[in-house]
Amino acid sequence: MSSRTRTASSLLTTLSCAAMFAVSAPASSVEDERPEGLNGATWQFGPLNRWAYTHMSEVLPSKPIRHGSDSPRPLLGLDSAARDMTVDWNGMPRQLGALMDDQYIDGLLVIKDGRVVLERYAGTLTPERTHLLWSVSKTITGLTAASVAADGLIDLDKTVADYVPALTDSGWGPDRLRDVLDMRDGSEWNEDYAAADSTVRRQDCSDGLLTGPDCEGVAVIGNYLFLPAVGRMPGRQGSFVYKSGTTDVMAWVLEAATGKRFADLVSERIWKRIGAEQDAGITVDTGGFTLASGGMHATLRDVGRVGQLILHRGTVGEEQLFAPAWVDDIISRDGSRSWPYQAAAGFKPYYRSFMWGVGDGRGSIQARGVHGQLIHVAPETNTVIVMLSSWPDAEGGAPQVNESTQQQLVRAIETALP
Repeated sequence: MSSRTRTASSLLTTLSCAAMFAVSAPASSVEDERPEGLNGATWQFGPLNRWAYTHMSEVLPSKPIRHGSDSPRPLLGLDSAARDMTVDWNGMPRQLGALMDDQYIDGLLVIKDGRVVLERYAGTLTPERTHLLWSVSKTITGLTAASVAADGLIDLDKTVADYVPALTDSGWGPDRLRDVLDMRDGSEWNEDYAAADSTVRRQDCSDGLLTGPDCEGVAVIGNYLFLPAVGRMPGRQGSFVYKSGTTDVMAWVLEAATGKRFADLVSERIWKRIGAEQDAGITVDTGGFTLASGGMHATLRDVGRVGQLILHRGTVGEEQLFAPAWVDDIISRDGSRSWPYQAAAGFKPYYRSFMWGVGDGRGSIQARGVHGQLIHVAPETNTVIVMLSSWPDAEGGAPQVNESTQQQLVRAIETALP
């Protein structure tokens, strides 16, 4: 028997046994008391973020993303899904439950061939509670833009200034929407999470989302005033540089093009139509701007439905939410010619339409967020993997807790699936 066959056999046994137990503990069994010391300076970071990320409407002002009054679209296999499974981890068998604890993972959902094969919760996350998505929000913003574009309400060859005159003199004014979606704009945005004076941290302070010593001297004005003041770095235009503010600019464009609040657009064009079972939410800054770059919070299962929407190229049942070509364009790209990060041997990564191309030669694409949020979509194996986490800091903050280890775990799960 080959090692892959033994792994598959082991997994089938694990799934069969695990399905005999409840998928998750009832919500009432998970501690719900607000922890001491949680405030505007501490909520983003461990250990308090584990509670905060599942109670965002109690931490920051939020606007609901309504899921509609119809019954939710069923997730097939949910009733029999396993709670745990065995994977090969550095040459040794390990249970996913133990790896979740090691990696600060609060929720893990695996969907294979349209059926949920594993669902597991940890920390303070439950099936009914939403979890902060951080920059997975960007991908949902991109899908919303796809829907708006499908209706002809935006033209990707037009500029930001064509839709939002207030941004004409900003770092994004002359950029085409196509370049904005790919973060190839010319803004001077700085995404250094460790630097208190970086644009991304000053935005947090300006929004009122972060307080404390790092925010001294930063006026709380909100994005409608903060974004127009971000300058331009023309030499960047055309090359990928990751910038959260660029997604917020796209959300502003969508509001201007449709005359609707961004959260309502997500509700009408994505959330209701995927058959979500719970309202999602999105944090709102002091000026009423909804934080499209990282403020959405949703249940694990509904994030899985978003993954299925991507896997099925914009189709939900008989309804087409946006053109299949939108996802085909993301999947089919052959690496970035200006990739600014180190790439693993044999991988040709890229960024397109607010999604990360893994560059594995199999068309795998991902939505990623700091502190360990992930949707992995693998068309070749018809698999969706969702991880919602509370890493101690943005890029990990603990031994062997980082994006590299997360990607290793994704590959281990995919390999273990029969």
